[in-house]
Amino acid sequence: MKIKPSLFLLLLSSSCMVSTLSRVYLTPDGGYKGIVVRIDKDVNQDHCHEIIKNIKSLFTAGSPILHSALSGRAYFSRVTIIVPPSWSEEKCNHSITTPTGNTPYKSTDILITPGTGLAGSIPYTVQSPGTGLAGSIPYTVQSKQCGEQGEKIIFTEHFFTAWNTTSTRWGQPAKLLVKEWAKYRYGVFDEFGFSGDRFYPNYFKSGGSIYPTGTTNAMLTGSWIYKNGSSLCDPTADQCYFRPEGPNKQITCSLNYVPFLATVTGWCDKDHAKSEIGPGKHNVLCQGRSVPDVIFAHSDFKTRTQRSVRLSQELVPVFDIVRQPLPKYVLLIETSRAMSGVWKWVRKATQNLIKYELPDNTEVAIVTFSSEAVVTHNLTPLTSERVRARLADTIPDSHNRLSRTDDRCVICAVKVAMDQVLRNREAGGHLIILTHGDKRTLSEDDEEILSEYDKYYNVRVSSVLLPMPGEAPLSYYNTIATHSGGRSRSLDLSASKMETLAALIDSLVEIIGVDTPDPSDLPVTVHHQAITRSQSWSSEGQFFIDRMLGRDTVFGIFVEDDEDHQIKSVKFTDEEGSVFGPYTKMSSILDGINLKTINFPLGEKTPFDEGVVSGSSWRYHISWYKDTAQIQSIARVRSRQRDSSPANNLEIISWTNYDSSSLSISPSSSPLTIYTQVTMGGRGVVEARVSLSLQILHSNGTRSLLTEGFPLQMTDDGFGDVDLVSGDGIYSRHLTIYPSPGRYIFTITVTDNNNTAYVHTVGGAMDTHPQDLPVTVCCGSSIEVPASQRQATTRFIRTAAGPVVDIVSIEMDRDIFPPATIGDLGVTYGGDEQELIASWTAPGGDYNDGEVSGYHLVYSASIDSLLQPVSEDRELIVISRRDRAGVRVDHAFHAEGVQGDLYVGIRAEDDSGNLGRISNLVSVNIPRNAVNTPTSHQP
Repeated sequence: MKIKPSLFLLLLSSSCMVSTLSRVYLTPDGGYKGIVVRIDKDVNQDHCHEIIKNIKSLFTAGSPILHSALSGRAYFSRVTIIVPPSWSEEKCNHSITTPTGNTPYKSTDILITPGTGLAGSIPYTVQSPGTGLAGSIPYTVQSKQCGEQGEKIIFTEHFFTAWNTTSTRWGQPAKLLVKEWAKYRYGVFDEFGFSGDRFYPNYFKSGGSIYPTGTTNAMLTGSWIYKNGSSLCDPTADQCYFRPEGPNKQITCSLNYVPFLATVTGWCDKDHAKSEIGPGKHNVLCQGRSVPDVIFAHSDFKTRTQRSVRLSQELVPVFDIVRQPLPKYVLLIETSRAMSGVWKWVRKATQNLIKYELPDNTEVAIVTFSSEAVVTHNLTPLTSERVRARLADTIPDSHNRLSRTDDRCVICAVKVAMDQVLRNREAGGHLIILTHGDKRTLSEDDEEILSEYDKYYNVRVSSVLLPMPGEAPLSYYNTIATHSGGRSRSLDLSASKMETLAALIDSLVEIIGVDTPDPSDLPVTVHHQAITRSQSWSSEGQFFIDRMLGRDTVFGIFVEDDEDHQIKSVKFTDEEGSVFGPYTKMSSILDGINLKTINFPLGEKTPFDEGVVSGSSWRYHISWYKDTAQIQSIARVRSRQRDSSPANNLEIISWTNYDSSSLSISPSSSPLTIYTQVTMGGRGVVEARVSLSLQILHSNGTRSLLTEGFPLQMTDDGFGDVDLVSGDGIYSRHLTIYPSPGRYIFTITVTDNNNTAYVHTVGGAMDTHPQDLPVTVCCGSSIEVPASQRQATTRFIRTAAGPVVDIVSIEMDRDIFPPATIGDLGVTYGGDEQELIASWTAPGGDYNDGEVSGYHLVYSASIDSLLQPVSEDRELIVISRRDRAGVRVDHAFHAEGVQGDLYVGIRAEDDSGNLGRISNLVSVNIPRNAVNTPTSHQP
C-alpha cells in the first residue's frame, strides 16, 4: 500500500505561535498607556523587589526625557508590570493584583529576561539564555522596515539588579529606555555603524580623512581603539571601534547614537545634523530620512502638534503590578442540527482535549449553543482523571441530542460565557468557539459586541470553523483571533472522516499552545500520513525523531471503527536495521478518539524513546486483515521534548508586517511580508532552511494549494529590504503572488538544511565588548558566530501553522514590486586599464523572483549623497541587460576625471521602471597618476 501526504496537514512545533499585538495607545493629552513590561518566568524571584523598583525608576525618569525629546507631544502615562504566576507579594515587597477590566496582560512590549549580562554582544534571542547585550544593555528586536513597529524591547535582569554598574557603564538608564522606545514604537534605528559591517560600516572617508559613522550636530571627539581597548587602531585595516573622549559638550544629539553624553537630549533633524553622518543603520534603512522625520510621520502624531512643556510631576507614570493569570478555557460548542454530520468527530476531539491535552489543574467550562446558549458545565479545575472524564461526558454523546433547528447564535454563547462563567473572573479567559463559522453565526452588530469584550476584558478568542461544502468561513473569526492573541483554524469537511478528526484534534492543541507557559510540555506531531487505496494488504512509511524529542512518543493509527480496526500487526525498523515487533496487540486506551496505539509487552520500553542522541529514522510496516482499499486510516506519530532544559526547546514564531488580518493589496500598499523566528533555547537558529507553503481558501469554499514557485524559501541575509539582520534566527519573505482574493493560509517548514544549521553555544560569550566603549557593537546587518562557538542543531524537521490572512481585494493594474537590494557588490580598480570592475549577484524583477531589465550604477566622493533618494552630487551610469535572479554579473566602467576616495553603489531596475534600494556601498581609492592596482574594500 502506498502512503500519500494528507490533504489537511497540520503539524505543530513544540511551540508555534503568532505574535500578539501590542495594546499601547496614545491618549488625547499625549500619555502612552497600555505599555506592558513582562518579567520572564525564569528570572530569579529573589530579585523581584529590586527589579520592580528600578523599572519604576526607569519609566519615571524616562517620561520627561521622552516628553522633551518629542517637543511635548508624548510621555509615559501608564505601565503594567506582569510578574510570573508563582511570584509572591512577600518576596516582591509590592502589592500584586489580578488583572481586571481593561488591564493589558497578553502582549509584551518590554521583556525582562534572566541572566547576568555577559560580555557577549548579541541579543537574548540569538544566544544562550541569561546573556543579553554586552553589559546588559537593552536591545530592540526589529524585523520590519523603517517607520514600522518592532517586536519587543529586551532587558536582562542584570540591568536592574546592577543599577549602579549599568549607570556607570552606559550612562543614564532612562535615556537608553527612550532610545529603545523610539526604535520599538516608531521604527527608527541605531544612528551609528558597526565594525566590519557590509552595509553599515562604522567609518567613512571624506576629503582624505576618516570619520566615525554617526549622527551628531557637531564633530564628535574621540579615538579609534582595538577590541582590547588599546589605541591607534586603523579602521581601514583592522576591526576598530570609535570611543568618544572628552566632555563633548558641543554635542546635543542624537539619542540613537550617544545617549550617554550628558548634553544629548534629543534626535538630530536635517537642520541640525552635521553635513556628513555616514552610513549608519538608520540613515541607510530610512534612505536619508532623519529620526525626527520618521517619528513625527508616525500615526501617533498625525493629528498632534507640539505641546507646551508640562510640569515634571505631571509626567510621572502610573504603575500596575499584576500577576500573569492562568488560562481559563470556555468551550463554546455549536449544537445546531447542521452539526449532526460532524458531531461524532467534534465530540471526540473536544473530549480528547479535556481528558488528555490540557495541563493538570486547568480550569475549563463548557457552553453549548444553537438558537440560545446554555452552560453545560461551569468552570472546573482538572484535578484528576475522574474529573476530566466527568467533564468530558457533559458534551452531548449523540447527534440525536442536538437542536432541531439550524440556528447558530454564537454571540448568545459569548454573552453567556462572559456573564455567567467568567463574570468578575475574566483575567486569563480564553473562549474557544467550535462552529460552522458562516455568515449566519455572527451579524455585524454581534461582531461589534465581541470586539468590545476583547477590548475591555482582554479575553482571547479562538475558533475552529467547520464550514459547509461550498461555503467559506466568516473572515471576522480570523480578525478577532488575530487581535485578541487567539487562533482561528478552518477545516476542510470534504476530506476524509479521519482527516476531519485529526484536524480537529490538532487545531485544538494548537489553540491551547498560545497559553502554555512551558513549550516543552506541548506534543510535536512528527508524522501524519493518510493510508490510501492499494492492492496490497500492508502499508509502509517512515518518520524521524530528532534529538530534541524522544519523550512519551506515541505511534498511533486513526481508524473509523475502533473495535473492528483491521490492524493485524505493526513492525518497526531503525536506522541500523534492527527490527522491533511485529506487535499484534493494540491498546484501547485512546479508543475514545479512534486512535489505536500499540500495547507493548509489560517491561518493554517504547523503542523510539531509547538512546536518541542525534536523532533517528524509523520505518514502519502495518499488516491488515483485509484489503486496504476498504480502509480509511491515518498513521500519526507525536513526541514531546526529551528533557525540561530550555536549551533544547525548538520554538517557531511567525508574524506579518500588518497588524490587521484583513488586507487589500494595491499599488499604495506594502506587500505582505511573512517573518519566522526559529530559536533553540532562546538562541537563534542560523542557516536553517525555512520554507513557506500557501493554501488559499476561496469564497466558494474551495481550496487550492499553490505549487508553481512554491514552497518559497525565506531568507536571513540582512540585506535590509526584507531581512534586517542575518544570523539572528529571523527569516523573512515578501509575498509577490496574489492569484485571487481569499483566505491565505501559510504553513512553515523548518529543517536543519542538511545538517548546516547551528546555534551559539550555551554559556559562551560570543564576543568581548571593547573596554570602556559606551556604544554597543550589536547589531548591524549581520551577527557573526565564531566557528569555535557554533553548536550544530543536528537533524530536525518541523512543520508549523503560520499566519492566516484574509485578502479581501487585489488591485494590481501595474507592477508594484521592485527588485531586491543587491547585497554583495564588489568593485576593483584596474590600474593598467584605468577602469573599475563591478561584480554582483542579480536579484529578481519582483524582489528575488523573475528577472531584472537593467541597473543604475552610481558613484560619488560623498557617501551621504548615495544614501539620498535624489542627489546632484553623484554620477549615474545606466546599464541595460537582462539577468535572472541568482546570476553572477560583472561590468567594467570608467569613472571619468575622478581621483582619490570614491564610493560606488548599484540599484536594479525591472521592466516597469521600479528601482530597488541602493546596494552595499564599496569604497575604492583611485590613486593620483598611479599605475599600481590600489586596494578596494568595504568601507
